[in-house]
Amino acid sequence: MAARPGLSRCFLLLLFLLLLLLLLGPCRAPPAAPPAAPPCGLRSISVGVGALGLGYPSPETVVFRYCGGGCPAPPTLHRLALGAVLGPGGPEGGPCCRPTRYEDVAFLDSGLRWQRLPQLSAGACACLG
Repeated sequence: MAARPGLSRCFLLLLFLLLLLLLLGPCRAPPAAPPAAPPCGLRSISVGVGALGLGYPSPETVVFRYCGGGCPAPPTLHRLALGAVLGPGGPEGGPCCRPTRYEDVAFLDSGLRWQRLPQLSAGACACLG
């Protein structure tokens, strides 16, 4: 392409780059990765004693601790082969976030008596299985 009188090479290069940008469209950021599940750990919630479903009448509220979160499945030869055999969706199972220790919970019932529920709440969690 011959340069026309009065137009510099830099201007032609800039014009070419602008046309290229118009043809390619705006730059887009790569799609964001889906948020990862929070890691396995101890969670807690305040709950009324009656909502525990254990038959204790009480207006008390206790802190109930439980295990929650994700556990990464380690890559093993078995898992790879099972994924190839089962196809899309992959193998089910793997480690689960479970309690490794439990704690007692105590509360005052409607008759003003202390009730102690052994091993009601989780005390520690780990990926097991």
